[in-house]
Amino acid sequence: MLPRDSFFVLTLFSTISLNGLAVESSSLQSVRFVPVRDARQEPVIHLTNSITFVTLDASSPISRTLYFAKRSMYVEQSFVFACLVNPQNTPLKGIALCCRKNRNAADLQCPRVPEGKPHGTITCAGTEFSYDSSEYTGANFSIHIREKQQFKDPMDGLFRCHVTDNSKTTIISNEIEIRDAVYYIRQLQTRPSNFITVVPPITHSEFPRPFFCVDDTSREWPVWMSTLSDEVGTILWGYCEISSPVNAHTCVQGHKALPKAVATTYVNGTMFLTDPSFLSKREVAIVCRDEDVRAPVRTFAGGQIEQVLMITKGLSVDTTSDYVQKLQPLTELNQNFTFIYGGLPKGFSLNALYRETETGCSFQWSKDGADVPLSGAGKFSYQLPLVDELLLDGTYKLTVVSKSDENDKLIFTFVINVVRPPEFTDMHCLPRLFYVMKGNNFTTLCPFISKPEARTFVGVNHLEAATAVELRRMLEKEAILNKKLSQLDIDFGVESIAEPPEVTISVNSLQSEQDFDLSVRLTSPFGGSRIFSSLKVVPVPKLMASPVESSCEEDCDTVPFNVSCSLDPDLVQQWQQLFDVTASITWVVQNQWSSDKWDPDGIGRFFSIPNLDSSVLSVWPRGYPLSSQSAATNSTQMGDSTTFKSLKEFIRENAATEGSGNVFALSLRCRVQLFVHNNEPSFAPPPGPKMRRGLRQQLPLSQAFSPTAPRLLYDSSWEPDSTLVSQLIALRSFSPDPQPAAANLTWIVAVVIALLVVLVVIGLGIWLYTRDRGETYMLYDKERAHGNDPIQEMKETEGFKTYQRQEEQPIASSRYSINDESMHVGSDEDGELDQYEDNFNEEGSFIHGYSTDPALARFPRNPSSPPDVSILQSGHNDTAV
Repeated sequence: MLPRDSFFVLTLFSTISLNGLAVESSSLQSVRFVPVRDARQEPVIHLTNSITFVTLDASSPISRTLYFAKRSMYVEQSFVFACLVNPQNTPLKGIALCCRKNRNAADLQCPRVPEGKPHGTITCAGTEFSYDSSEYTGANFSIHIREKQQFKDPMDGLFRCHVTDNSKTTIISNEIEIRDAVYYIRQLQTRPSNFITVVPPITHSEFPRPFFCVDDTSREWPVWMSTLSDEVGTILWGYCEISSPVNAHTCVQGHKALPKAVATTYVNGTMFLTDPSFLSKREVAIVCRDEDVRAPVRTFAGGQIEQVLMITKGLSVDTTSDYVQKLQPLTELNQNFTFIYGGLPKGFSLNALYRETETGCSFQWSKDGADVPLSGAGKFSYQLPLVDELLLDGTYKLTVVSKSDENDKLIFTFVINVVRPPEFTDMHCLPRLFYVMKGNNFTTLCPFISKPEARTFVGVNHLEAATAVELRRMLEKEAILNKKLSQLDIDFGVESIAEPPEVTISVNSLQSEQDFDLSVRLTSPFGGSRIFSSLKVVPVPKLMASPVESSCEEDCDTVPFNVSCSLDPDLVQQWQQLFDVTASITWVVQNQWSSDKWDPDGIGRFFSIPNLDSSVLSVWPRGYPLSSQSAATNSTQMGDSTTFKSLKEFIRENAATEGSGNVFALSLRCRVQLFVHNNEPSFAPPPGPKMRRGLRQQLPLSQAFSPTAPRLLYDSSWEPDSTLVSQLIALRSFSPDPQPAAANLTWIVAVVIALLVVLVVIGLGIWLYTRDRGETYMLYDKERAHGNDPIQEMKETEGFKTYQRQEEQPIASSRYSINDESMHVGSDEDGELDQYEDNFNEEGSFIHGYSTDPALARFPRNPSSPPDVSILQSGHNDTAV
């Protein structure tokens, strides 16, 4: 039990912490752990004589280890586990401190803070905590250790806190492991004694020579005790020079600390004297004591006066003694050390003790096969350098070879594992409260680091599984309790190839009544990390009166009319009470003009909104009627006091879309938007031309938004449900424009002219086709005149052979006589060349008109000759053209 006076001190501290939280509250709340000022966030924390007070809070994303590493008898120490949540409007349902004795223990104890008792004590895993609680903000669990206080059992175990709010949502903190090194060290009984242990001369074969201050109980210690620095030990070793007889008490009063170069000390109270020359140069006695009591525990000397317990002689070395014949190890050849990243003690040394032969030996330290620098490397130890702890991970070896025999060697192997408990690197991947619109999907990706590889568990409410198949099977078994949740389509996995690895979670097509708490837990033998979120499904708008009911196809713009877009009032109330969400309605004309930006002298003069909630839109196809005074003012500004353009004409002239001159229908769309008036929920905002999708989900809300500014959650402009979209749009056809008489007459004239042009073209074509036709140039007559049958030649004979003309066919033709009369060959009129008389010469040319002989004279044409025919006269050659 803790003393009552220390309890009051802790109560005062807890009261200040509980009342000092500056966390805003609202009508809509989710429970979450909050950070506490000055709380430590390192993965490993040591309570020592210099660090006597430590606070750890439940908001940390990683598990942590707290060492009660060193505590003098006159030092007080305190530890506070702040399990505080954001202030609630309603009392919390429960606060519990859960624990287990070690990481392999499956049983979990969860004592609850009693209702109506804000102060008291709770014992868990054998460790007693004082608590100070508030039903609205959580509790502080604390341990306070007074001066000289002793414990029967170590304060070991893993502890976490559970908090349940009014909606029965339970949040769980990451574990804190407490390791009480002080308890095990104090099991070494260091009772003061003036007794002197006489040591005979030490032989060479005994070096390094061990000295034991107390009975060794370290074999019962947990493994993690070997990873602590020697500085946490409470036993001090020293020496005093013997010039005259002195007792042990006098030796302690004037003793000096043993140099590290000649001695290797351990936390369990054992010391090895490694250098024989230290005893050869002077006569000394060696003494050990508890650091809290300046009195000897054990004293070692070479001689004494037993009656009076006086030291008469110091320790000595037998110089005549023999050495060992072969190298002998004094410590284990293989040692393993596991350090949690951030918890490796500064100046930690690897120690290897052995006895060597008379000729001596050589040694070499190496890491992963490469020699290490000489600094820090000694004959019996190697001090790890002050670098990043991850760089110290590896295999170290000390190779010792006898100078007298190369085959005589020792190899000490030290394996250092620097592990990292699992830790999520992006805590915002799973916001504490997340809104999802009905029918939408939820997807997230959570990167993490862990060494070694961690196991992953995903939970839905109180169910948790390592695979998606197993989790869905567990949900199906819960169908009796929640049928909707049993149909949850959830999938998750780990992308181990990615660097760093990632947990991917997707929940598809969320429906109403599928609200749930989602958790992701990473665990390894060296720690764990847990994040969680509450997913709330927000219903999509439901219409009581939809714009589509006002759609029209005929006579739609002759008189004013109203279009309604009324939301379900029960749903509006549900949005407000459960989600702190309000709805806003605006009207969009032709997908261009929005009612919140209408110009009263432009598109705005054709519309009016009579209701404050904008659920009804009044449309004035010919313009909104104005009072006489307003009309006069408006006509003066517009320059026309009597006429206004119709809605159709205005849209035709001002529509931004291409081809807007042909306007056939008026489009009126009801745009429903939902706004969140609370800065706590996260959500994926609707897509838009100027929206950065996922910004609100990925960034801390305090950095991205003003706490009071409403945030857009939903916009029906990007609603994927085509059925709902069609209900939000009213289409009303415009009346066709009247056609004037002048336009009809023009059309008739154009048709007549076109017909006349067609007739003229056809007549001209016929005339051109028939004007040159005659018997003189008919092909068939000419062929038949030669005795050929053109029709017969186009046919094929039997056997598909082409028709061939007979050889030596009679050649017939029509000839023109010199008097321009047509004659057939062989006819009676065919006088051959009689008509030409002497005008036909030997060159085959008549009338000499085509002769090329320059000796032939040309004579003028005889007027009585036929046209274009020259008459030849002797001695003259005239050609008339």
